[in-house]
Amino acid sequence: MTTMLAASATRSVLRWTSVPNATYYNVQLFRRGKVLSAWPTRASLRLPRSWRFRGHRHRLAPGRYRWYVWPGFGPRQAARYGHVVGTATFAVA
Repeated sequence: MTTMLAASATRSVLRWTSVPNATYYNVQLFRRGKVLSAWPTRASLRLPRSWRFRGHRHRLAPGRYRWYVWPGFGPRQAARYGHVVGTATFAVA
């Protein structure tokens, strides 16, 4: 089941429907490969102006992005994830 996801490239905010009992979410952002993994505790993520991932500095550059969200249950170290909440794409001009 795919839940409606939304992205606002101008505000750099990703939003999705919350999952009951989820204590955090795993958000993964891809552009020609993974460029970000984050674990917010709310059903939204404001992308920073720039970030580091796997030793490289990234920022939102022009192009098409795809992102995925999974709910996490319990402590993050336990890595207990549910089924994917959904996926969405957005473009940066």
